[in-house]
Amino acid sequence: MQNTTSARRYSRHVFALVCSTGFLTIVPTALYGALIVWSGDLGGPVNLVIIPVTGAIVGLGISLVVFMPISLLAESSSLQRWQRRVGGLLVALTSVGVLVWIFVGTIKPQNRWFLAVGVCLYFVGGFFVYLCTCVA
Repeated sequence: MQNTTSARRYSRHVFALVCSTGFLTIVPTALYGALIVWSGDLGGPVNLVIIPVTGAIVGLGISLVVFMPISLLAESSSLQRWQRRVGGLLVALTSVGVLVWIFVGTIKPQNRWFLAVGVCLYFVGGFFVYLCTCVA
Protein backbone atom coordinates (compact mmCIF):
# COMPACT_ATOMS: atom_id res chain seq x y z
CA MET A 1 0.00 0.00 0.00
CA GLN A 2 2.83 2.38 0.85
CA ASN A 3 4.52 1.87 -2.53
CA THR A 4 1.41 2.84 -4.51
CA THR A 5 0.95 5.97 -2.39
CA SER A 6 4.59 6.90 -2.85
CA ALA A 7 4.46 6.19 -6.60
CA ARG A 8 1.31 8.30 -6.93
CA ARG A 9 2.97 11.13 -5.01
CA TYR A 10 6.05 11.14 -7.22
CA SER A 11 4.00 10.83 -10.40
CA ARG A 12 2.13 13.99 -9.39
CA HIS A 13 5.46 15.76 -9.01
CA VAL A 14 6.68 14.55 -12.39
CA PHE A 15 3.46 15.81 -13.99
CA ALA A 16 3.87 19.15 -12.18
CA LEU A 17 7.49 19.29 -13.38
CA VAL A 18 6.38 18.85 -16.99
CA CYS A 19 3.64 21.48 -16.68
CA SER A 20 5.84 24.10 -15.03
CA THR A 21 8.60 23.46 -17.58
CA GLY A 22 6.05 23.98 -20.33
CA PHE A 23 4.90 27.24 -18.76
CA LEU A 24 8.46 28.47 -18.28
CA THR A 25 9.14 27.62 -21.95
CA ILE A 26 6.02 29.22 -23.39
CA VAL A 27 6.45 32.57 -21.61
CA PRO A 28 9.78 33.61 -23.21
CA THR A 29 8.68 32.22 -26.57
CA ALA A 30 5.44 34.22 -26.46
CA LEU A 31 7.31 37.35 -25.37
CA TYR A 32 9.75 36.92 -28.26
CA GLY A 33 6.81 36.45 -30.65
CA ALA A 34 5.25 39.66 -29.30
CA LEU A 35 8.57 41.44 -29.78
CA ILE A 36 8.68 40.28 -33.39
CA VAL A 37 5.15 41.55 -34.02
CA TRP A 38 5.74 44.82 -32.17
CA SER A 39 9.09 45.67 -33.77
CA GLY A 40 8.59 43.97 -37.12
CA ASP A 41 12.14 42.60 -36.93
CA LEU A 42 12.66 38.85 -36.86
CA GLY A 43 16.18 39.22 -35.48
CA GLY A 44 17.38 36.14 -37.29
CA PRO A 45 15.55 32.87 -37.92
CA VAL A 46 17.91 31.01 -35.57
CA ASN A 47 16.28 32.89 -32.68
CA LEU A 48 13.04 31.03 -33.42
CA VAL A 49 14.92 27.87 -32.40
CA ILE A 50 17.25 29.27 -29.74
CA ILE A 51 14.57 31.04 -27.67
CA PRO A 52 12.26 27.99 -27.17
CA VAL A 53 15.15 25.56 -26.59
CA THR A 54 16.83 27.88 -24.08
CA GLY A 55 13.46 28.49 -22.40
CA ALA A 56 12.91 24.74 -22.11
CA ILE A 57 16.36 24.16 -20.62
CA VAL A 58 15.98 27.02 -18.14
CA GLY A 59 12.42 25.95 -17.28
CA LEU A 60 13.44 22.35 -16.67
CA GLY A 61 16.40 23.47 -14.56
CA ILE A 62 14.33 25.83 -12.43
CA SER A 63 11.53 23.30 -12.00
CA LEU A 64 13.87 20.45 -11.15
CA VAL A 65 16.33 22.32 -8.93
CA VAL A 66 14.04 24.81 -7.20
CA PHE A 67 10.33 23.96 -7.44
CA MET A 68 10.43 20.20 -6.89
CA PRO A 69 12.67 20.23 -3.78
CA ILE A 70 10.69 23.07 -2.21
CA SER A 71 7.39 21.26 -2.69
CA LEU A 72 8.83 17.95 -1.47
CA LEU A 73 10.23 19.68 1.61
CA ALA A 74 6.90 21.33 2.27
CA GLU A 75 5.14 17.97 2.17
CA SER A 76 7.56 16.19 4.50
CA SER A 77 8.65 18.88 6.97
CA SER A 78 7.07 20.42 9.99
CA LEU A 79 5.90 24.00 9.72
CA GLN A 80 8.69 25.48 11.87
CA ARG A 81 11.47 23.86 9.85
CA TRP A 82 9.70 24.90 6.66
CA GLN A 83 9.58 28.53 7.82
CA ARG A 84 13.34 28.52 8.47
CA ARG A 85 14.06 27.08 5.05
CA VAL A 86 11.83 29.62 3.32
CA GLY A 87 13.56 32.37 5.30
CA GLY A 88 16.95 31.13 4.13
CA LEU A 89 15.69 30.91 0.57
CA LEU A 90 14.39 34.49 0.74
CA VAL A 91 17.74 35.73 2.04
CA ALA A 92 19.52 33.90 -0.79
CA LEU A 93 17.12 35.26 -3.43
CA THR A 94 17.45 38.78 -2.04
CA SER A 95 21.24 38.50 -2.20
CA VAL A 96 21.08 37.31 -5.79
CA GLY A 97 18.67 40.14 -6.62
CA VAL A 98 21.04 42.73 -5.16
CA LEU A 99 23.97 41.27 -7.12
CA VAL A 100 21.94 41.33 -10.33
CA TRP A 101 20.94 44.92 -9.58
CA ILE A 102 24.62 45.88 -9.22
CA PHE A 103 25.82 44.07 -12.33
CA VAL A 104 22.95 45.24 -14.55
CA GLY A 105 23.93 48.86 -14.00
CA THR A 106 23.83 49.69 -17.69
CA ILE A 107 20.04 49.43 -17.84
CA LYS A 108 18.12 52.65 -17.20
CA PRO A 109 16.72 52.82 -13.65
CA GLN A 110 13.07 52.89 -14.78
CA ASN A 111 13.61 49.75 -16.87
CA ARG A 112 15.21 47.88 -13.95
CA TRP A 113 11.84 47.74 -12.22
CA PHE A 114 10.25 46.16 -15.28
CA LEU A 115 13.05 43.62 -15.40
CA ALA A 116 12.78 42.82 -11.68
CA VAL A 117 8.98 42.57 -11.72
CA GLY A 118 9.03 40.49 -14.90
CA VAL A 119 11.55 38.00 -13.52
CA CYS A 120 9.60 37.71 -10.25
CA LEU A 121 6.34 37.11 -12.12
CA TYR A 122 8.07 34.52 -14.30
CA PHE A 123 9.29 32.53 -11.28
CA VAL A 124 6.11 32.96 -9.23
CA GLY A 125 3.98 31.98 -12.23
CA GLY A 126 6.06 28.87 -12.81
CA PHE A 127 5.86 27.87 -9.15
CA PHE A 128 2.12 28.54 -9.13
CA VAL A 129 1.67 26.22 -12.12
CA TYR A 130 3.82 23.61 -10.35
CA LEU A 131 1.78 23.76 -7.16
CA CYS A 132 -1.57 23.78 -8.97
CA THR A 133 -0.74 20.70 -11.02
CA CYS A 134 0.92 18.92 -8.10
CA VAL A 135 -2.13 19.27 -5.87
CA ALA A 136 -4.66 18.36 -8.58
